[in-house]
Amino acid sequence: MQYFDIYIDSMKGIYTYSDKNDEFEVGENVIVPFRNIKKSGFIIRKNLKESFEFKVLNISSKVKNSLKLSNEQIKLIEWMVDYYLASYDSVIKAMIPKKIKISYNNVYSINLNKLDILSKYLNNEIIKYIFSLTIISYGTAKTKFKKSIVDSLINKNFLYINDNNICVNIKKFSELKEENKEIFNYFYKKTIIKKEKLEEKFKRNRYKRIRRKRNIKNRSQYK
Repeated sequence: MQYFDIYIDSMKGIYTYSDKNDEFEVGENVIVPFRNIKKSGFIIRKNLKESFEFKVLNISSKVKNSLKLSNEQIKLIEWMVDYYLASYDSVIKAMIPKKIKISYNNVYSINLNKLDILSKYLNNEIIKYIFSLTIISYGTAKTKFKKSIVDSLINKNFLYINDNNICVNIKKFSELKEENKEIFNYFYKKTIIKKEKLEEKFKRNRYKRIRRKRNIKNRSQYK
């Protein structure tokens, strides 16, 4: 167990969070729970205290494919905050490229850790809809990927043909990542749905019930 002080996007100060499994490092861009929502932040420093007068929440996850602040950048941030009496928000935003923008909880994706039980929910409209987005024609698959690779994955039951369309075998979807990462990533990206799109197509309480069972999960995504 270790503790970190973390800058949270758009907040002036820093906040303390725990790292129960010792899996995070100073400088990393992480997702943390903040006032009942998930927000992104950068780990600024370790907090060496062993007890706190307030409840310390745990860091949720890393932001995938994100930049990491170097030790030199963090030293500069700390110096500028102290010397100019500036906020962490103003200093860090000045250092991060303007083209990088993070949106929070605006997309949902299939929870790969739940694939073993997802087949039970295939009649659920939301799950059925998400997986319908992964279906492509056999001709498209052969054009986008080598025919020999597509046929090999069909023979190994990672994919199957239905009415001349290529479909993902949900029970082996997570294993496909090790078998062929390129094709896995192609199909997985198709399962990522904008929150607004789900709200438009389904009533909010319906997809929230699916989310509570963790069959789909929130993600943060760079734009």
